[in-house]
Amino acid sequence: MRPGDMLEYVLLSFKADRRRAFMSSLGIIIGVISIVALLSVSQGLYGGVNERFGDLDMDLVTVRPGSGMGMGPDDRRPAAAAEEPAEFDDRDVKIIENVLGVEAVYPLKTSRALLSFRGQNTSASVVGISPENHDDLKEVIARGRFLTGSDYKAAVVNSDVALEYFRMEISPGNQIRLYQTDEDRYMDFKVVGVLEEDEDPTYASNGGIYITHKAMEEFLDVDEYHFDSITARAEDASQVESLAEVIEKDLSRIHRDEAYSVEALTTRFESMLEVLNMIKYALAGIGSISLIVGAIGISNVMMLTVKERTHEIGVMKAIGATTWDVRALYLLDAGMLGLASSLVGIVLGTLVADFVGSVANIPQEVTLQSVAFGLAFGVLITTVAGIYPANKAAMLDPIEALRAE
Repeated sequence: MRPGDMLEYVLLSFKADRRRAFMSSLGIIIGVISIVALLSVSQGLYGGVNERFGDLDMDLVTVRPGSGMGMGPDDRRPAAAAEEPAEFDDRDVKIIENVLGVEAVYPLKTSRALLSFRGQNTSASVVGISPENHDDLKEVIARGRFLTGSDYKAAVVNSDVALEYFRMEISPGNQIRLYQTDEDRYMDFKVVGVLEEDEDPTYASNGGIYITHKAMEEFLDVDEYHFDSITARAEDASQVESLAEVIEKDLSRIHRDEAYSVEALTTRFESMLEVLNMIKYALAGIGSISLIVGAIGISNVMMLTVKERTHEIGVMKAIGATTWDVRALYLLDAGMLGLASSLVGIVLGTLVADFVGSVANIPQEVTLQSVAFGLAFGVLITTVAGIYPANKAAMLDPIEALRAE
């Protein structure tokens, strides 16, 4: 039997029994819709996170007190086994500044405070910084100026604090009052500058109000003042992980029995992308369950078809059709059904992904990978599901088949 005759026979069988063809393909269509839609939405999330983090500084290494995973050999730090957290001060800043390949160092101290302005109060994050180290912030001042080393009770605020927290806009020259959230202590500060919109640095993304370390020490009224974190900027972003190892090694000489973590921002970013990848393929696996259920339905329908066409199979064998011809005919039937169902599922899956993305405000991206995966899996599953019915049809005895009613 020629391939063209087989194809014509399959198409005629679909046309003769449209209901059977539709019911057989329904499970495959739903499965392919699930795969394409889930893969597209998860790929969109992956791309959105990639784009968002791509705007961040990937040349940063952050040192924090407390146990955590470092960047040493085998991704472990021997010093991290200690329970006593390290305490960082100016000595540690100098050590990191002297590491070859470090461009800038940002020691930070963060605290929550009650911000009062013109009779209104709100909660805000206050960050203590060393002004001489922050050339990056000096370049993003929208109004006024940045802090200097001689500033004491002066503050720089970001655009959110200046424009959205109060009825009146905070401008350079205005007076603000900061209260400790758990005490009645307060300090008055003069606003000397406002940052441009969305220009908080990556290493202080939760900041709102920036003051000097000297002012922060008095505001907190602590016996010993230590930094919450120290962030180093690498001269070469491609060397950030090796730079983290050197920083860790140098700090371990002083904090031998103390716990601290050294982390490159790229490590956190790559870990997040790995998690998103796992989620993406897990969702595809969930969608594949629908395909498998649909394939079982197709196998059952084809078994019934073989039973209904027993006499027809006997006629084909009597006029010269070989066992291989009959087997190939039914496998082609299953494959064509899978191909048509997959194409319909891809189109509907794209529409579903667009709808979910627009309603849930989730980015979605229909990629060639998701389309190819849905198409290949749909055709493969249906073809495999047709193997047993095809073999059963091929092995029918022609004499017995001709006797069937």
